[in-house]
Amino acid sequence: MTSPSLFIWLAVLADGLAGLAGGLLSERWLKRHLAALVAFAAGALIGAVFLEILPEALAVEGPGAFRWALASFLALTLLEWFLGPHHHDHSAHAPGHPHHHDGAVKAPSTVVPSLLAADALHNIGDGAAVAAAFLVSPQAGVATALAVIAHELPQEVGDYALLRATGLSRARSLLALGGVQLTAVAGAGAVLLGSRWVAGLEGIILALAGGTFLYIGATDLLPELRHTADPRSARGRLPGFLLGLALVAMAGVVERHVLGAHG
Repeated sequence: MTSPSLFIWLAVLADGLAGLAGGLLSERWLKRHLAALVAFAAGALIGAVFLEILPEALAVEGPGAFRWALASFLALTLLEWFLGPHHHDHSAHAPGHPHHHDGAVKAPSTVVPSLLAADALHNIGDGAAVAAAFLVSPQAGVATALAVIAHELPQEVGDYALLRATGLSRARSLLALGGVQLTAVAGAGAVLLGSRWVAGLEGIILALAGGTFLYIGATDLLPELRHTADPRSARGRLPGFLLGLALVAMAGVVERHVLGAHG
């Protein structure tokens, strides 16, 4: 059987490539489809939490998995209350949004280090979640990787737009985001090493990821979609959300059939 490490590094690589998507898409396309992308990410995150991540964490950690998930959910809630809104406001960073000045007025350059630092911490968590999930089961790994990549797309599109608003060139913006994506390797590597020394570490991290993804999907992404002003963009919200849910569900079904056929 193929080592979980191979799947972990492939998933981390795919996540890193998704983080550079903003520079490959036209601003006109992004403006039209950003709401659908955000809705897709919300559907994938919430679907992964309830269909794969929490059930797998419960199987490994027992009822304690819910306590770890609740702890991460509450930690993010308190963090946002005391430190201000989540830094990934996709609609505000999107090209064409009233707060994005299309180059006419630059955003303060001081946002660059804080944005990249926050992104680095986020990616460390993503890498850790993907590694923990694949160590638990292939199904949990695939679902977690899909959720992470789906969330990465609108998140990094927003970050790319904000970096461009500070005056950075396309090349420098992509280079900065590409460097930050490498921090996911640190998160994945830490879990791979730590799981050898701490029994049940992957179950705990998977439960923490479940609470984190639930918070991001339910309290960050979904409320944001209510503020979509463009009617054409708003029409993509429901299909995008359902597609995100369906993708995670279908991936789980396919994975189980493949495993069953080779089991």
